[in-house]
Amino acid sequence: MSDGAMTWGSETTNEERTLAMGAHLLAFLFPIVGPLIIWLIKKETSRYTGYHALQATIFQAISWGIGGATCGVGLILLILPILWSMKANKGEWVGYPLIDGIGRGD
Repeated sequence: MSDGAMTWGSETTNEERTLAMGAHLLAFLFPIVGPLIIWLIKKETSRYTGYHALQATIFQAISWGIGGATCGVGLILLILPILWSMKANKGEWVGYPLIDGIGRGD
């Protein structure tokens, strides 16, 4: 794919895609901690879910840091997790800008 995202939908289960999507969306209820818990539970059993959960955890940590430093100017930081959760549910290995690849295990 030209955007660097890999679609591995045929190699992931519905449960893996749902948990990956959940890791991105859970960050709205429990920032940093929510996706971190999913990563800790699934990192050994599902590369796909672990990858997305780690991406969400790192992104949330950076987002909260930037949000605090800029008094919340980064509205884009609220939109990206929604977009990435939809991509995760489709089976795409898409990462956040600047941290893409962390946790993929390549």
